[in-house]
Amino acid sequence: MTATPKILAIAAAHEAHFDTAPEVTVFAPGRVNLLGEHTDYNGGFVMPIALSGLGVHVAASRGTPGKVEMRSETFDATATRNVTEAKADHWSDYVLGSAAAVAVEAIAAQGLRLSISTTVPLGAGLSSSAALEVGTLRAVTTLFNIAMTPVEIAIAARRVENDYVGVPCGIMDQFASSVGVPGEALFLDTRTLEYALAPRLAGHSFVVVNSGVSHQLNDGGYATRVAECRAATAALGVELLSDLGLDDLPRIDALPDPINRRARHIVTDNDLTERGLAALKAGDAATFGALMTQSHATERDNYEITVPETDAIAAAALANGALGARQTGGGWGGAIVALAPDEQAESCAEALTKKFPNAKLLALS
Repeated sequence: MTATPKILAIAAAHEAHFDTAPEVTVFAPGRVNLLGEHTDYNGGFVMPIALSGLGVHVAASRGTPGKVEMRSETFDATATRNVTEAKADHWSDYVLGSAAAVAVEAIAAQGLRLSISTTVPLGAGLSSSAALEVGTLRAVTTLFNIAMTPVEIAIAARRVENDYVGVPCGIMDQFASSVGVPGEALFLDTRTLEYALAPRLAGHSFVVVNSGVSHQLNDGGYATRVAECRAATAALGVELLSDLGLDDLPRIDALPDPINRRARHIVTDNDLTERGLAALKAGDAATFGALMTQSHATERDNYEITVPETDAIAAAALANGALGARQTGGGWGGAIVALAPDEQAESCAEALTKKFPNAKLLALS
């Protein structure tokens, strides 16, 4: 791949630590999600954007047979694991699980050494874990000449997070990192995995601001929402909540609280995401922004995954020239994304970071 400064840096770090030059260097981007939150594990629609420059860089080489030797610049830490080990609730689980998912025999015979560096802030809701999984899979499949398409890598990465790490996530994050094109919105039907790149909104930018409140997907809240959605599907007699549409809202609302509101969120956010694609195709920034704001409202009121800080930052973005704003990512903190005209994007971001001392501008896309 292109020898960017970050790639050169991770290659040099790998050689310094392992006393051997890397055979492979790769990059996997993080993502920001514009519409469709928690809809992916319900078979619905999502609209993420892979981020330019924010992601995970990985350098790889062969090593000691049977061992996966890892160095993380992010954690300033090292780990050595046997390729067949069970998870250990450690940062290295994401790497080991990904490597072992596709190359147990190759690693058993030839070993694996990996150096990892991320520019995605941890806990910001921009898919640092998915980028790590995809980056590891890209490095390992390239190193050992294992043929996998980007879609197959996304599927494998999700399986690692579900079955090895233990987070019951959907496929959006891994798909955006593996298949997405940095800077372009990706409309994905998570049931069929059919996807299309959506046109950019000329003269407008997405402003991504970290709230400073870190989120964790494996602390129980995410699994609770998955279970609530399953309870709603059982009560409604459907396989997935995305089998339902707006016409089904009356019987959804008749369910007991909170599963009625959880199901309402999935159905309405699916609708907002479909309408968002139409707005992008029409070049209608005002409508797209309004849909983002509506999506934040259902995240807050129906799915209950926002926090006061992200609510306040999203509202402040609207007060400072944004056409729409919403919390992005799995929830309970992380980042917000706002749509603003190009001439107001920087001033909007500056106003947010000035008003909220813990907030930090992450990207203008």
